[in-house]
Amino acid sequence: MTPSIKTSNLSNPKTVACPKCDAKLRLFRSDYPHIDECGFESYSLKCRACGSVLVGIIDPADDKLLLTVSS
Repeated sequence: MTPSIKTSNLSNPKTVACPKCDAKLRLFRSDYPHIDECGFESYSLKCRACGSVLVGIIDPADDKLLLTVSS
């Protein structure tokens, strides 16, 4: 059995756009993410450009963050 080495996500930030103002945001995925009731890795953050509260999940099919503006 070959041991695996877990590397930190700090070295690999994801760049995403705010769905409201299109500002570029950097997301650092958590080593211990929040898993919602549907089993998705979920995140919430605030856009520094427009102040919108954003929520999203990591799409397990392609590992991309899907964001929406929180109401």
